[in-house]
Order: sequence, then C-alpha cells, then structure tokens
Amino acid sequence: APVLQALRDGAFFISTGEVLLPRFTVGGKQSGETLKLDGTGRAKLEVKLDWTFPMSFAEAIMGDGREVFRQRIDLTETKAFGKQSIVEGLELAGKNWVRFEAWDVAANGVISQPVWLE
Repeated sequence: APVLQALRDGAFFISTGEVLLPRFTVGGKQSGETLKLDGTGRAKLEVKLDWTFPMSFAEAIMGDGREVFRQRIDLTETKAFGKQSIVEGLELAGKNWVRFEAWDVAANGVISQPVWLE
C-alpha cells in the first residue's frame, strides 16, 4: 500500500541507477505536493545528488501551460563517485509546475516528478 500511494501522489523519481536523487524540494515541498507561492514568486530549490560517473549538468524545468523554461546548473567540475547538495533560487511567478533532472557524462540521469505551483 505505501508504494502504491507514493506512485499515486507522484512522490518518486526516475533514474537509470547511476545518478540518484535522495532529496528534492522546492520551497520545502516534495514531488507530488503543491507549493503556494508568496508575492515574490520565488522559491528555493534544494537537491542532493549521488552519482557514479562525473556529472555534466542539472536543470530546473518549469512550465506555465504554454511554454517550458529551463534553468541550467553546470556540474562539469564534478568527479566520479561523488555527492553534492545544490541550492538555487528559482523565479516561479506565472508557472504551474517545476521539476528537476540531472545528467552525467555518459547520458545517465535522474528525473523528479513535479512540484505543483499555485
């Protein structure tokens, strides 16, 4: 039952196995949850990544129902078998959702499910 509930709620991530996402929050909300934005429209992205091969990049991906927007985070300075926490400010005014993905040099990756925005 707990596994089925996590799938229904969107509280999971997809990975090829070489890149893991032990933590992903936007404004303190996790995948499948809804974040009510304040008047600034800004929120903090907090991510913890673990990987096997050196990383290439990560992206916060956001949408407003018409367009998709990307905020790229360069990870080319990483080494093999690493871990890193990422904290970034996101401009989310007018957006409906935000998710995160990260990719290594061998095109292995991890993709979160969205945090919904109000």
